[in-house]
Amino acid sequence: MAIIRLIKNKFFISIILIFFLVMCNFIVSASLINSKHNLYKSIKESNYRFSNDMNDDWYDGSFHGSWGINKGYQDGNITGNLNLGRTSSIGYFYGEWNKFDKSSYGTIQGRFRNGLLIGSAKTNSDKKILPFIGKLFFNDTSFEAFIYSSRLEIYHINGKYEASFLPPLSGTYGIGVKTMHLIDESRFEEFTTDDPNDHREMMIQIWYPIDKEIKEPGIEYMDDPTFAWLKGRSPIPLFTIPNNAYLFVRPHGKNEVTISKDQDMYPVIIFSPGYDGVYQIYTSLIEDIVSHGFIVLSINHPYVSGITVFPDGRKIYVSRNLMDDVGIRSVVEDAKFTLDTIVEMNNTDPFFQGFFDLSKVGMYGHSFGGASTSICCYEDNRFKCGLTLDGVFYIDKLPDGIKKPFLLMLAENRFNDENAQEVWDQLHSDGYKVEINGSTHYGFTDVGALLSHLTPLIPANLLGFGNIEPKRHVNITRSFELMFFEVYLKGRPIEDLINLASIFDDIVFEYK
Repeated sequence: MAIIRLIKNKFFISIILIFFLVMCNFIVSASLINSKHNLYKSIKESNYRFSNDMNDDWYDGSFHGSWGINKGYQDGNITGNLNLGRTSSIGYFYGEWNKFDKSSYGTIQGRFRNGLLIGSAKTNSDKKILPFIGKLFFNDTSFEAFIYSSRLEIYHINGKYEASFLPPLSGTYGIGVKTMHLIDESRFEEFTTDDPNDHREMMIQIWYPIDKEIKEPGIEYMDDPTFAWLKGRSPIPLFTIPNNAYLFVRPHGKNEVTISKDQDMYPVIIFSPGYDGVYQIYTSLIEDIVSHGFIVLSINHPYVSGITVFPDGRKIYVSRNLMDDVGIRSVVEDAKFTLDTIVEMNNTDPFFQGFFDLSKVGMYGHSFGGASTSICCYEDNRFKCGLTLDGVFYIDKLPDGIKKPFLLMLAENRFNDENAQEVWDQLHSDGYKVEINGSTHYGFTDVGALLSHLTPLIPANLLGFGNIEPKRHVNITRSFELMFFEVYLKGRPIEDLINLASIFDDIVFEYK
């Protein structure tokens, strides 16, 4: 009798489980169809390349591995893409699977939430849809899962994955980062008066190419004080964003891993953020350049950047009484001092010695950082070219114009600004102008794309990011940044930069 009851119980449990799986499949299928994440695209269509095809969207990650009826994972392969939700442990996935013997293949799709998998698989031979539930285990780069299908079979999956709120890298390199605290002993800090011996300090981050095969844990997007500052910049309270949401972003950088030996030297680019900004919120506009074989040095400027956090825990916030001459001169000299520092490092630093190609140095920056870019290019012959992201300009500091290749990326209608027009008129070398329709000043950051995850119900334009889809804005900006520096620091044909404009129908492009 006990055996009969056990059999009945197992049968009853199986019936309930099958019913649950069918309902889960219905719910998942409906939600995926209606989701703004179009995960039914072909995997081939998801490949993102700046040089050929600019998509309005990108997958947040990809996965690949093997599967099997047991933990030997000996039955077949699986590969696919995923999009994340409001955290890095919630999202949707779509994949394709096959058997090693090529006897069958199909698709798999569904959603995951904090380790729970719900979805369905489809076999091309019989077109049947098989609902499943399962359990997912993952760390920074690897995952393991087992799923229980409506056929009462257990499948095991094991593999590698990567996922980020930021766009995927389009280059052949991974990203290494090294943070440094610099002190310029030749300058006193002009923003302070209480300590006559207070010298100018700054925090920089060096972003450099590494071999993509390196699978060290990724860095955090920013630290806790910097994220608290960022949340405080919103025009409306963002109560629904947790204080540790920066942990969900998962940038591509690895901390202090070995620089790639693929090239003897790499061109160098200095980056300066906008007034009341920090370099961290431009990660998507830095990483991809580095993935194509550049070294970028980004700077947080005390009293000009929104917050500068030093290794000893000191936090210096932006000065609300910024004097233009003091502020812009401090930022310009910070950039020059950063370049001085790597000149010395190129001779003596055991980590980077010889890797900085100091004959190929460019600069770019956003807003106030764009102003410093124009002045550095005007004053310092070490800078060979410059690019501004909706930069402001100090015409009096550019009295006879810029005589180096220069690109102006502008928010919509920004070229109506008298100073921007004058800078354009006074470009005496190759000049380029890219105005992005529907864009705003703050769209030249990661923030709009991040908010599409963290506050998906709040329209981006309500938060000051214009009418253009934030991901589209990032795509356009990254594309022109990369191509400009490829042309002027790596010798790529100028025609490639000019022809790039034909890919987009939502920009105004001019060159001379």
